[in-house]
Amino acid sequence: MKIKVLFIAPYTAMSYLMEDFRSEIDDIEVDVKVGNLEAAIPIAKRAEREGYDVIVSRGGTAKLIADVTNLPVIDVHISGYDMLRVLTLANQFPGKKAIVGFSNITIGAKTITDILEIPIDVYTVEKAEEVEPLILNLKKEEFTVIMGDVVTVNVADKFGLEGILIQSGREAIFDAFQRVRSLFDFIQKIQAEVSLLKSLLDKTDSDLVVFNTNQEVVFQQWHSLSPSEVRLEQLLASFDEETTVLLHLDDNEKVTATPSRILAGENEYTVFALSKLRRAYTVNKIKADTVQQPPMIIRESESMAFCLAQAEANLDKHNWALIGEKGTGKELLARFIHYQKFQGRGLFVKGSATEILSDFEATDQEIRTIFIYGVEQLTEKDLLTLMKLIQRTAQVIFILSLEEEHASIQSFLFHPFTARVYIPPLRERQKDIRALAAYFIADFHREKGTTPIKIKDEAVHLLEQYSWPGNVKELKALIQDAVLLEKRDVLDGKIVEHLLNKKTASKYEKIDESFLQGTLEDIEKRIIHILLEEEDGNQTKVAKRLGINRSTLWRKLKN
Repeated sequence: MKIKVLFIAPYTAMSYLMEDFRSEIDDIEVDVKVGNLEAAIPIAKRAEREGYDVIVSRGGTAKLIADVTNLPVIDVHISGYDMLRVLTLANQFPGKKAIVGFSNITIGAKTITDILEIPIDVYTVEKAEEVEPLILNLKKEEFTVIMGDVVTVNVADKFGLEGILIQSGREAIFDAFQRVRSLFDFIQKIQAEVSLLKSLLDKTDSDLVVFNTNQEVVFQQWHSLSPSEVRLEQLLASFDEETTVLLHLDDNEKVTATPSRILAGENEYTVFALSKLRRAYTVNKIKADTVQQPPMIIRESESMAFCLAQAEANLDKHNWALIGEKGTGKELLARFIHYQKFQGRGLFVKGSATEILSDFEATDQEIRTIFIYGVEQLTEKDLLTLMKLIQRTAQVIFILSLEEEHASIQSFLFHPFTARVYIPPLRERQKDIRALAAYFIADFHREKGTTPIKIKDEAVHLLEQYSWPGNVKELKALIQDAVLLEKRDVLDGKIVEHLLNKKTASKYEKIDESFLQGTLEDIEKRIIHILLEEEDGNQTKVAKRLGINRSTLWRKLKN
């Protein structure tokens, strides 16, 4: 099947060249029309009705018609050969010379004139209306030769200047038709895939709702559910979330809604795949989602490599205790364990211990893993309730996030079916810092469009010297601050050093001259309150840092 192409030449000479070139493209059927800028618009608008597959034109004309047609438009470029030809021609004329045109002409022209040191001025315009006043001004400055596209040459002739048209040669036209072939093949493949996907969609029994970026429904398919059962505002409430959400139906049934993003050309869509849960499950702040691929975990250091090896060696265990300081990445490791055990199947649920106890009724067979954090905040009574919940919910694995081995849950910690994994703090993972920093830089570059793509050794060295009390989360936050400040491709040590100095200085900002006033007991209380703030009110950790027990700490706070 031949590709049907409409070639709109912005100037007559180009149509002659295209006619000569026609014999070399026997796989493409080409019709040639002449029309520049607005004159080409009605020609392009008729093209779709007349059954053309692709339109080929040049420069500003190609840009204009691309906005008024649904057909793909290929722009014939101006090659380096084309520019050298016109510069050679112009060089034979005496007087001052200038190139005037849109950026598709002037960027390449400027590069060539700079490299070859050709004394020709280059002027860029954004609209055709800018050409006439610019050339009139050049005439006043005694320019005699003006090079550019059709508009430029016409205006130059109008003011009695020598106008030289920058034409696209055979090489540029050959390249354009190569792109026509590639684009047409791509479109054919896409259309075949779309036809296949439509057929598969008709066969599947999934319930789907598709939104565009304006949060408008563009497609919906219902099998086990009906549109009246699902309130679309519930989906819109989680429109910007990337995790699976659970919806409550009016009859107390629950539905998992798993969103995914798809791109179709320049348009982005959000697809919610809906599925009824077969058992009761209530949700407030508890989050449920899927883990479709193993999360990236840096393990260059010996301590982290041992941690991952410990996790992988215990995949047969039913429950887990992940023990480590705040910010060490316990949730990330929990997702890793979930994926390794279930290979992306089933739901991963996470929630605080308080939320799990108040909102968790029973599990659905869709749920495979429940990750619980904030265990340290529970009372002794609530801890006992949590242990009973774990014992009677045997069909899922529980992963507890702990900052230390809690004496009240020893029955869980040291049970034969519980795996204990100790996650090292970042200060013990010095060899991981370079890789972690590089990973975060790449992540921010992709997600936020930040400039740096590399980090200098001097910056890494500074990061390796810091103690990182906030662990990996603190490192990630600092890298984000640094890449937002750095506007070059490489993140150097100056910004990193400045941010680290700020962090160090901030520790002492609260301590002023009045801190040491009063009795020893007053000063001691001030120290305790500062430590409580740093440890988010965790008295056990404060007592440990002070080298006293909790009872002594409590007495000091009461006095």
